[in-house]
Amino acid sequence: MDKKTEESFYVSDTPDLSELKSEFDSDSLDMSQYIAQCQDAYDERNALWQGKTDDLQKHGENAFPWDGASDQEVRLIEQCINTYVALMMNSLRRSNITANPIESNDITEARIKSMFLKWMKDSYIKDFYTEAEVAANTLLEKGIAFTYVDWEIKKRKHKEPINLEQIEQISPELYDVLGTEGREDEAVALFEAIYESVDKAGTKAALKDLREVGEAEIPVVKKDISRPIIQSKFVDSDIRFPSYVSDIQKSPRVHVRMLLTPSEIENSIENDGWDAEVGRELIEKHRGLVQSTATSYSAYERTSTVSRGQTFGSGNGTEYDDVVEIVYTYKRMIDRKDGAEGMYLTVWSPQYGEAHLKHELLSGVEQYPFVCTKLFNNNKRIQDVPTFADILRGPQHQAKIVRDGWSDNLAISISPPFLHPVGRAPEQMGAGAWIGVRQNDTYKFLDVPNTGRMGIDIEKYVQMEARDLVGLNPESPYSQIRQQFIVDKFLKHIADVLKLSYKCFILYGPDELFFRITGQADPVRFLRGPIDDELDVNVSFDTLNTDPDTVKAKTDAFLQLARTSATNRFNVGRVEEFVANMIDPVIADFVVQPADQAQEEILKEVTSDLSKIYAGIPVGARSNGGETALSIIQEYLKQPSTQEKIQTDPTFAQNLRTYASKYEQQVQQQQNADIGKLGAAPAELGQFVTEGI
Repeated sequence: MDKKTEESFYVSDTPDLSELKSEFDSDSLDMSQYIAQCQDAYDERNALWQGKTDDLQKHGENAFPWDGASDQEVRLIEQCINTYVALMMNSLRRSNITANPIESNDITEARIKSMFLKWMKDSYIKDFYTEAEVAANTLLEKGIAFTYVDWEIKKRKHKEPINLEQIEQISPELYDVLGTEGREDEAVALFEAIYESVDKAGTKAALKDLREVGEAEIPVVKKDISRPIIQSKFVDSDIRFPSYVSDIQKSPRVHVRMLLTPSEIENSIENDGWDAEVGRELIEKHRGLVQSTATSYSAYERTSTVSRGQTFGSGNGTEYDDVVEIVYTYKRMIDRKDGAEGMYLTVWSPQYGEAHLKHELLSGVEQYPFVCTKLFNNNKRIQDVPTFADILRGPQHQAKIVRDGWSDNLAISISPPFLHPVGRAPEQMGAGAWIGVRQNDTYKFLDVPNTGRMGIDIEKYVQMEARDLVGLNPESPYSQIRQQFIVDKFLKHIADVLKLSYKCFILYGPDELFFRITGQADPVRFLRGPIDDELDVNVSFDTLNTDPDTVKAKTDAFLQLARTSATNRFNVGRVEEFVANMIDPVIADFVVQPADQAQEEILKEVTSDLSKIYAGIPVGARSNGGETALSIIQEYLKQPSTQEKIQTDPTFAQNLRTYASKYEQQVQQQQNADIGKLGAAPAELGQFVTEGI
């Protein structure tokens, strides 16, 4: 093994930037075929082609069948992609998220972890649904959904008002220091002990106000953002890896290209430990993308398409004047000392080959921070994947030919060519025109065949065939299966994103936090688990749930099964909560309450009723909770004061019997439901139902 090859596998204290640049350019070149495929898909989806004009007509000598002929848009690919994106996002918002335990001792925590993942999706991860929508679009248009998962930490400066009275209570030592001139450095050090971080120059200026007027504003730097982030990337422009890779997690390296603003670079210098000298050198001298590095840019900049006098696509590099190109290179490398494999990150810029911004071992990280999903796994390599544009390109082109022909035929039918003797054109044309003729002279319109009806039928057939290819033909019995297959691809991608986000929380998140989710009235306390904590995350949704009749049938069947099951394997409360969230999660947030709170509410209501009955006021039973109410009444009857009241007060005894009998009737009605299902009373052994055993 030569030295150059060896250095690509073994980690060193300082990365070889020339080797990184060479690998980056090589990987970019390897992906050129896929990049061209994505360009074609973009053009097909957006109905862009060379020579397209604003009036949707063909012009020039090569125009066929004539100059000014129809050149219509047919957005079949766009229509199918948008339909699927809507279906995917609806499925995601109404999906059921479960965290299945990897080990048996995690079973008791599985439910609360499922709740935590749901909260992450809805609240904790910034722009989650926006990034999910981008992933859905790229999965269909480009054939690959690629989502980057990381942890974001930002510090921001705030001004904290403070006065001498507060300082005296918080830190008497600081109060004494402020009273003595020339001890500003000591005062700043004590302020740093009170706050996480302070601006030293600003704090020294505020000390004068404290001494003169007794109050001031201390400039404090706070870590006010600490959360998981996800970014759905465009593989053709943002990601580079070797062309032979079939599993992104087994790739020897992955490059993630980002365009960062100066403020983002400064923030990374402060919070992520980037080299300040290199970062500020990039900000000062290397902002903007220049065409001098055309070898790199041509590979990942979308080639622009000129149409309607505008430029479509990403355009050229000169448009990015206020950003700096930064590349995050993730590599699996081996430590020569112990032979252990580790995940290493190098942050650098292709425009600055003298030094890097950061090079570190990602401690505790076992996999690349990406989730990569292919639309179809009909080829081994990741880049070899068909897109919706590839599938629908033919039907869309056929539909365009038919529509152009139909439009041209309609135009000729409305205004057919007029035949007249050579050199004797009529002076006037149009409705009501007077045209003089001589004997044997012929003036007439050209006979035009009417093919409009045929064109409409052909286009309808082509559109139906195209939708059948992607599972959107409502008349096909296979559409439901195809839809579920594609939606499940997207939901599996989201499940892996949530799993990776949870792993980021384990590595970088706070030790504990509180959160609220739909259906939970009280905040939930969640503790960060061990670093090796693993979850099997599942995000599921049945596309049949978009049909109201199907949803009603499912909910009715589940509720009936849960309430009449003789095996007691169904948690009725869980079933009711799930059904409520499936019907409408927003309404469920207001009407569903935790089981403990529901139990407490029944106890409060029944004891209040018993107090009124004791005072001589007759009350009726509540609408539900019969079994719980009867158990409370039985305990109430055991009290000596209750027995004494029954013996001495016949009215109290009668009101209490009436109240209890109404709850007994509720329980009896539930038992009647079992009898109605079985045709007879269920078999019992003492207080246990043995029917079905």
